[in-house]
Amino acid sequence: MKEGREEKFCSDLVSDLYTNLLKEIWESVSALIGEAILALLFDLAIRKIGERYSLLNFLKVSEEGLALEEVKKGCRNLPPAEIHRGFQSLINHLFQLFSALAEGVIN
Repeated sequence: MKEGREEKFCSDLVSDLYTNLLKEIWESVSALIGEAILALLFDLAIRKIGERYSLLNFLKVSEEGLALEEVKKGCRNLPPAEIHRGFQSLINHLFQLFSALAEGVIN
């Protein structure tokens, strides 16, 4: 397998893993806090982290859920490590927002 083709395969695999994880997060958390609030939190996280990782700007969020097709296309030309860092940063920021929200409810 040629190096460019192998990297594309790896990039596809990494983006698939993270987009599937984001779908799972959406399904689990939306059942707890609702789609509108979750869409707002995703939008806030994407705006903040999207400044550093432009691939996340392809991610579209609405109350109906996540539109991930454009993200997958945008990831194809990026190194797997860059895709990983972008999605990892997004998920970390989402969990910070979830923690802040939960702390406000508990206190």
